[in-house]
Amino acid sequence: MEIRWFGTASISFSHQDYSILFDPFLPMNQELPSSSIEKLANMGDIFITHGHFDHLMHVSRVLKAGDALVYCCEVAADNLLREGVDKDRIGIIQPGKKMVKGPFEIEVYKGAHIKFDLPLIFKTLLSRRSFNNRDRLRKLMRLAKRYPEGDVLVYGISAGGKTVLHLGSLNLDSLEDYPVNVDLLTLPFQGRSDLDSYAMKFVDRLEPKALYLHHFDNSFPPVSSRVYTSNFIQLVNAKYPNMKVVVPRYEEVITI
Repeated sequence: MEIRWFGTASISFSHQDYSILFDPFLPMNQELPSSSIEKLANMGDIFITHGHFDHLMHVSRVLKAGDALVYCCEVAADNLLREGVDKDRIGIIQPGKKMVKGPFEIEVYKGAHIKFDLPLIFKTLLSRRSFNNRDRLRKLMRLAKRYPEGDVLVYGISAGGKTVLHLGSLNLDSLEDYPVNVDLLTLPFQGRSDLDSYAMKFVDRLEPKALYLHHFDNSFPPVSSRVYTSNFIQLVNAKYPNMKVVVPRYEEVITI
């Protein structure tokens, strides 16, 4: 199975020349590398982890540029319908759903969204960067209101004898029965002032064989920021010396 990161939480999984795409989003930061709507439109059917703007706002454009279907929660589906997406191209899915796409077996689990802590919120909103970019900050706040979260979904993805547990936000439901010791856990790495210790809770709970970090880039400043991962990697290596941590480069292909 091949995995490719397109920035933020946008990730494709490929096997036997078949691909599926999660949360396609074009960075709003022009200093970052970016794909194109047309390229994303050719990456296969689309799966959405939740309805926030950095996971959904470009999906209608991607769908209009190709013939993919999209699978998402009801709240995200309602937003796509308002943006003109044909209802026949939208599949509403819920936890417990199992489906097959080409060589991929996909199972949907109940997820949860990260809880932003007050120190990070205050640091972000009261920073000089936010003041200097207050027009963009207001735009992002409008987008946050336009794109409500909805249900948060976690995906189990299996192909070629490998299994991935894919998270679009750094949290888990306390009662859901997730698979443990998967070959790869994708871990969104942004959104807390205590991010290293907060993320380790989920590593301890799931004990995957390897980690794949994403969402650590500065895709929508001034709300986002570039997150450095070295301290977290040291924590993981100290406790789980055999657990590999992948910090992908843009469009780098990783094979598991």
